[in-house]
Amino acid sequence: MSFNEVKSHSVTWTAFVRITHWLVATCVLINFFNDTGFLHRLIGYCCLGLVMLRIIDGLYISNVPSSKLYVPSIKNIKTHLSELLSRQVSPTVGHNPLGQWAVYVMWVLIAFLALSGWLSRTDKYWGVDWPVDLHMILSNVLQCVVVLHVLAVLVMSKLEKQNLVKRMIKR
Repeated sequence: MSFNEVKSHSVTWTAFVRITHWLVATCVLINFFNDTGFLHRLIGYCCLGLVMLRIIDGLYISNVPSSKLYVPSIKNIKTHLSELLSRQVSPTVGHNPLGQWAVYVMWVLIAFLALSGWLSRTDKYWGVDWPVDLHMILSNVLQCVVVLHVLAVLVMSKLEKQNLVKRMIKR
């Protein structure tokens, strides 16, 4: 289902999407403050597993339009940006085009965080600085993207005249 086909509907997330969303958010938050040790690694790998499950659900399992993953086209992004500039944004089922790309960016960052964290613990890179430095940089970038995500949810809630946070908590 394309962005244009779904933009006239309101957001309804499946229980699976809501649960994985909040579990991933919790994992990221905990690991931001618990920056070393076994628990940090365990939570990081669990977070990656949750992202992988969400991708599988969005590509192969879910029949709910809001849960399906799609690649926003340049045309969809331009339309959305035009709507943003005019402050006349149509509600969407699922993420708007920029929101969908933001999700992908967060998921890629989580995957590279898991990879760089794992590399820093291997025999080959034990004691080498760059995997740890890369991990820290990726963590900081993820935190910035998360802050932008939260701000965008608040702005889009206002523009769409619907409480997007509430819709991510309950059906």
